[in-house]
Amino acid sequence: MFSRYVVSQVKHNSYFLVGLGIGLWLALATVPLDEEVTACEPTVTVGAPDEFEPHREERPLGPAGQAGRSVQRPRYYSTELGMRGGLLAGVLSSEDVLETRAAALNQTAARLQPALRFFITASALQAAPGRANVVGFTDTREMLKPFHALKYLADNYLEEYDFFFLVSDTSFVNSRRLTELVSKLSVSQDIYMGTIADDDTHYCTLEGGILLSNSVLRAVHGELDWCVRNSYSPHHHENVGRCVLHAAHLPCAAAVQGENYVSMPIEGIAEPEGGVKRALVEALADAVVAHPALEPEHFYQLHAFVSRVYLERAQAAAARERARAALSARRHPRGFRNASWPPALRDDAGLAPAAPPSRFDHLRWTRFNLTHAYMPDDHRALAPLSSAYREAVDLIVEEVRAWAARRWGVAAGADAVVLEEGAWCWEPPRALRYRLLLRVPRAEGSSALVQVEAARALGAARLAPARYVTESARVLLLLPLPVPHAAALPAFLRRYESVCLQRDANTALTVVVVPTSESPSAEEDAALAAAREALRALGEKHRGAQLEVLLGARGPVEADASEAELQQYAARVALTTAMPRLSRDALFLLSLPHMEFTEDFLNRVRMNTIAGEQWFLPLPFARFASFAHPQFADAHGARATLDTGRFQSRAAPLVLSATRRDYDDAMQAWAARGGAAAPDAAAALSAAPLRAVRAPEPALLLAPRGAPCAGARPAALRCLRRERARGFSALQLGARHSLAKLLLQTQAELA
Repeated sequence: MFSRYVVSQVKHNSYFLVGLGIGLWLALATVPLDEEVTACEPTVTVGAPDEFEPHREERPLGPAGQAGRSVQRPRYYSTELGMRGGLLAGVLSSEDVLETRAAALNQTAARLQPALRFFITASALQAAPGRANVVGFTDTREMLKPFHALKYLADNYLEEYDFFFLVSDTSFVNSRRLTELVSKLSVSQDIYMGTIADDDTHYCTLEGGILLSNSVLRAVHGELDWCVRNSYSPHHHENVGRCVLHAAHLPCAAAVQGENYVSMPIEGIAEPEGGVKRALVEALADAVVAHPALEPEHFYQLHAFVSRVYLERAQAAAARERARAALSARRHPRGFRNASWPPALRDDAGLAPAAPPSRFDHLRWTRFNLTHAYMPDDHRALAPLSSAYREAVDLIVEEVRAWAARRWGVAAGADAVVLEEGAWCWEPPRALRYRLLLRVPRAEGSSALVQVEAARALGAARLAPARYVTESARVLLLLPLPVPHAAALPAFLRRYESVCLQRDANTALTVVVVPTSESPSAEEDAALAAAREALRALGEKHRGAQLEVLLGARGPVEADASEAELQQYAARVALTTAMPRLSRDALFLLSLPHMEFTEDFLNRVRMNTIAGEQWFLPLPFARFASFAHPQFADAHGARATLDTGRFQSRAAPLVLSATRRDYDDAMQAWAARGGAAAPDAAAALSAAPLRAVRAPEPALLLAPRGAPCAGARPAALRCLRRERARGFSALQLGARHSLAKLLLQTQAELA
């Protein structure tokens, strides 16, 4: 039975068995049977060929002599980080209403500036070429104006703003509510928002405003050709809505992300009998757009009403918070009531004012009388009142005297009221406050002391218009170099090479060697030769560098002149020597041998110096000096660090920038007024009708000078005698200088 079963299976599967046999035979035939088998031994391959061959990339050296390509970074951090503005609004207007209705809309929506554009035809640009926010199109077909506006917004501002708002010029825009709505929406979602039209549930009305997100405008920009071909409706909102529906597949939505878009129709606002009352309702403050507003007066009425509603709401909220804080004051610990808020309770009598957050926020009260001010700054204990302060004090004292004479009935008049003392306090947000202590005469020859507080309120804020300038102007560094300071030239040239010649090539340098003796000397010749040799070597190293050395005129110099007086004299001589060699439009920077600066400082010199309008007077940061003397270290041995110092607000103005034309005009005006024969540059420019920009400059550093009264014995003795004559005692001189031994030896001479 079993054999019969096997035979039957073979017959049924004969083809399979034959194929299996043929396959096994082919497999054995393709594999060689005689193959030498060798043992596996580890081998090490040395110098194996590799298809990759490294190539050295030769990069040209830059202007600074350093290898590597320069990376051009954007000007602003927002551009590099991809930060965009919140909203850009566009208004579809026409030439006829540009001076009336569009102007009113531009003023009432000033909160949206500068992100506000008006789109009109190109012919309107000829009538008003000075309007910066008016855009004209050459295509005069009214049907395609919305698509021209969308294309302009996408081509120029698609990478700068998150949301775009399009509205008609017959609609009043509540800019406060619009910006609040945009600030609460996320740009990550496609948004096509507005008021749904009555005749169609898919489109937003243009009169009610259309709000598009950046992604929707990007999609519309890609389908503008289709949108233009399918614009057949006489209504703008239908054509725009059809385009958005095709490009972004979005219908109009009145509520997105939990925020509602409201536009209110107003009718009868211009009616004289009750129309205004019917239209002006409080709900207008919560609407984004109100329409139609056909006259400029409508815009101003709506804007005034909405502003009043917001003001009333703010006052009501402040009153609620003040009442809530007053109720919670009873729960404060004893002795700490009214410690922080509300500030209105701080003005009550008997309560101390709030402590300032830091010493820089503490307002200084400066005491004064009719002639002098006591401790007007950190550097002077007593100073006479200058012309401006003297005029202000005389004016306020005269007014207070007259008021006191009327208030208390002084028979002798205002002249009988005497000012004992006073104090002023400058509060930048409010006014200049005065507290005056007056002696008022009374009956029977008696008098009484009366304290009067007065204030001079701030006037209206004024913006000073400035011309547009760039950072491409050439700066000429004019360096006055007195012969005693000739040793500081190599260090200045090293700084000039690293900052100007290697980074900012748009500069030039003129060194004026100023003699300090009435007759030629070997020291003067050596200083001039060393300066010429140093600049020649620097010019050979940097081809094309504009370097020049001049010799100044001789003049009388006092033997015991201080360092600042010597530098002021050198600056006058350098300006007199170098000005005739400059062009009329040249921009010069009066420098110091020991100053340190950066490229940012030179750019600010270019931006803050405007020919015919403005000159620049920076306040340098002077580092504190750390001399090798025990008095310059505290009990723990700590010394002043490298970046410790202060801005020299009252130092001599030895660093300034101006143009030669302005400097020459200022000197001629000074001479015409009969001023001094050789004034300082800062004094002459201050008297000229120019605007001065004076501000702390962190990129301009004054390195600490050497130890005072150091050097050879005769020069040190002259320095010590000069400082002793200025009022320093022998003990103070010993603490200031490291020449204590020399001081003890020469006490007889100093006495």
